Amino acid sequence: MKTAAELAAGGLANAKGTGQLDKMQRSAYLNSKGIKPNSHFQLALIFPDTIGEREDLRHIPNDYARSSIFTVRNKTVPRRTFMHEPLFHYNEHVSILYTGIELRAEDDEIVWLQILNYGQRVALGEPFEFSVQDLVADIGWHKNGRYYDKARECISRLKANEVLALNTKAYGKSGAISLIQNYTAVNDKNGKPTHYRVWIDPNLIVLFAGNTFTSHRWEVYRNLSPVARRLADYIESHKHPFPLSLETFGKMCGSTDSNVSSWRQTVKKACADVQAAKIAKLAFLSDDDSIRCAND
Repeated sequence: MKTAAELAAGGLANAKGTGQLDKMQRSAYLNSKGIKPNSHFQLALIFPDTIGEREDLRHIPNDYARSSIFTVRNKTVPRRTFMHEPLFHYNEHVSILYTGIELRAEDDEIVWLQILNYGQRVALGEPFEFSVQDLVADIGWHKNGRYYDKARECISRLKANEVLALNTKAYGKSGAISLIQNYTAVNDKNGKPTHYRVWIDPNLIVLFAGNTFTSHRWEVYRNLSPVARRLADYIESHKHPFPLSLETFGKMCGSTDSNVSSWRQTVKKACADVQAAKIAKLAFLSDDDSIRCAND
């Protein structure tokens, strides 16, 4: 029988072996996309020429767009705290483990996409700066104390989390990251941050490499309701979206609406909104409770 020390040593060796395999998978994936692992890379440099320098777009990794990482729960419902819990993902070969305070499409999602936009021309892992006032304006919120505080709270939540993504058909484990790796702030006389210096984890490149991200027209996307925004995430992350069941979309939204009739009406409105916004040429909830849409 092995001693405790021998068992511990064996476990450590296995862990190191698994970690090395994950690193090799990640490196192979990046190499296949023409990206040298551990290099300093700007997000803007991996965007296709059709995107180029366009300022009207914001970008989200497909593996986040198709998951329940940003929920649509009612703002009156307290946010959950997760501890290394699996999130729903549309694709069975992708799993996401999340630790932290619940993030929502209403605010955290658009704050994060705007912060990524500020940093897209800086090498991942290098700092960039912005003001709370500019952030609130660029999101389309009103410039007042309430929304400044709301933006600060979003930044805190985006920092205080850990996301571990696993895609068995692509890159293996990407490594656990926070949506914001770190930040420092300049505070006003009341101790409230007015300017931020932010760092984004270099491992985020794995989720963007190989055109594995979705681009949204910002002024249209940011003005959608949270449910319509999640539907836009699904539609625009697929060239030809498959029919999506009402139940599956509810899981992707992290919805807690147990009233099927109520959820059905919410989704019908979201379909009408994304169609009116020309995100989809056609979007509707069919009689069999499937969301059907077409991009062209």
